[in-house]
Amino acid sequence: MTKLELIRLVGDVLTEIDTAIGSMLPSDPHQQELQDLRILLDDRQRQLSRQIFDENTATFQSAAEQLKAINDQIRTTIQQVQRIQDTINNIKRFLDSVTSLMTTVGGLI
Repeated sequence: MTKLELIRLVGDVLTEIDTAIGSMLPSDPHQQELQDLRILLDDRQRQLSRQIFDENTATFQSAAEQLKAINDQIRTTIQQVQRIQDTINNIKRFLDSVTSLMTTVGGLI
């Protein structure tokens, strides 16, 4: 996976979150938590796009594969209302993995 593909992957998760938020009632207690996670992930995506690092290292590739696996889990749960807490937990894991990638591979944040 390249840096550009990784940035697009994060963008895909942002779009999935936007779609889920749009399908929730304003009174849904999970809506605010998803909005907060979306803001954090959007910030990480911007930081990631500015960061310079070697995408050919094993560390980068391993972190990218971990993000892809979590993204796959998000996709299977995000549209299932009864699994919204699983989705939120997966988004938190995805956000933590993006942050970890940025600190491990790029040494920033």
